[in-house]
Amino acid sequence: ITTLLRAETDAGEREKIIEKNQGLWRDDRIRNWLLQQFNNKCWYTEAQDSVSSFHVDHYRPKGRVKDLQGAECDGYWWLAFDWKNYRICGQLINVKKLDVFPIVEGARANAADPVSLELEAPLLIDPTTDEARLITYEKDEDACLAIPAACLSASDEQRAISTIEMLGLNLRDRLNQKRTLFWDNCLMTIADYKGAKGPQALKLVGQASARNKLKQMIAYTAEFSSVVEACIRKNAPGPLIASIFEQMEGR
Repeated sequence: ITTLLRAETDAGEREKIIEKNQGLWRDDRIRNWLLQQFNNKCWYTEAQDSVSSFHVDHYRPKGRVKDLQGAECDGYWWLAFDWKNYRICGQLINVKKLDVFPIVEGARANAADPVSLELEAPLLIDPTTDEARLITYEKDEDACLAIPAACLSASDEQRAISTIEMLGLNLRDRLNQKRTLFWDNCLMTIADYKGAKGPQALKLVGQASARNKLKQMIAYTAEFSSVVEACIRKNAPGPLIASIFEQMEGR
């Protein structure tokens, strides 16, 4: 299909090819395979069921593309059937994202130059990259919200703020409240670690139990693992933080 798209010079005819074959990326076999890569979690929110049904999102939009001011240009039609451009996305997040895909600076990628895709500088953070760590979480009086990570450069902070806004990561109260449940559960487990008492042997057993629970909560496959990680790093005592993350970061 991609070969047919690249051979077609008329934009209208390319749209017809994409529309005729859209069932390919909507096939349950594709969707379920992508879901398995992240343990049935939305790749943008880490929620398993807080944002309704799941869509196969095109990270780089296949149709028209808009910048933050609403100006439109041609989309990434040649990536319509490239599975590496697919992201599993909760329905409400996907509806908010739509075709907005701004570029920080420079030119957009084009179909004729494969290298241009690698050189492109999207404003929207790709959840499949380490740049996802530009966003962290914090709990206020009402809910647990997505925020920019600490000590970022001005440009990285703007990317984090813009991504949170473009995806509406803090707009859904149900999503915010569910993150809060995981944050609070993490705080209680940290409290169990701090409050372990009794003879030294029992104290060590209690601390080990709490530590193992926290490790399970930050596993790659766990729902809202980044929320729990943020809570641990901001609230746990130093020795507990070290014992949880040193082995992970050394792999």
